[in-house]
Amino acid sequence: MTAEFLSIKHASEELSVTQAAISQQIRLLEEALGVALFIRHHRSLELSTHGAQLLPSLKAAFSSIEQGVESLLGDADPHKITVSVSPSFASRWLIPKLGRFYEAYPNIEVNLNMSDKLETFSGKSSDIAIRFGQGEYEGLESHFLMAEFIYPVCHSSYAATRKIDCLEDLQSIRLFGDIAHNLSWSHWLDAIKAHYSQQNQNITVPASEDLAEQVGFDGSHYVIDSALTGQGVAMVRHSLAAEMVAQGSLKKLLAFAAPLKEKCFACAPPHYFRRAKVKCFMQWLGKEAQEFSNQYPV
Repeated sequence: MTAEFLSIKHASEELSVTQAAISQQIRLLEEALGVALFIRHHRSLELSTHGAQLLPSLKAAFSSIEQGVESLLGDADPHKITVSVSPSFASRWLIPKLGRFYEAYPNIEVNLNMSDKLETFSGKSSDIAIRFGQGEYEGLESHFLMAEFIYPVCHSSYAATRKIDCLEDLQSIRLFGDIAHNLSWSHWLDAIKAHYSQQNQNITVPASEDLAEQVGFDGSHYVIDSALTGQGVAMVRHSLAAEMVAQGSLKKLLAFAAPLKEKCFACAPPHYFRRAKVKCFMQWLGKEAQEFSNQYPV
């Protein structure tokens, strides 16, 4: 755990033991092996060459032990599934649809572990994770759910009182976005440039720094809230805003959606997908994702 996070503090929180206990165990292991596993800096750790060499074997061994114990004991709580999911995706996409899961599977309770922290599946904290990324996670199996796009929106009443017909109009309007680069205004503008360049069309695309005041949030749901309250124009994720655009509470602007390399995946250790409750949840989740993509094309 310490090698994975390169943080004794983080490892102690995950394992619910003291930092001193972890430090002592690392020292004992290094003494037994006769090599240093970590390079210790003032406020950080770095794997040594020996530590990097040993880590894959240890991870494989611990994973094998965990799988063996689980196959022996079975699912300790077959009627409760814990899903790790970001607060943004939970509030704007997953939670509104959960009623249909309960109708289909009334004997399975869904517990949401809402956090932007990467789920490691240590300590059996979650049964499955819904992640926004590229689907490649060491030791995990990933199932594609849907593609993702970003585009600008504003409240319908805000659009009615302002002229927003071209890129230049953005230079006098307050803009909101996520602090993550791939969800930002600059990323969207770069995608526009690339799109028209491939079509051999010359258009003037303003630089991000030439746009009006930009307010960044650490969380895509906050970005949407800024648009819903009529504060300005927000750069949003399609998965979180599409239903509100269809209902008319948000208006999509400028007719360009930037596709993202990152997509939505359901992830877990491979053997977790053999659990009956996970199979039920995956069957329902995959159907919901497909229906969403069909109903709300970009």
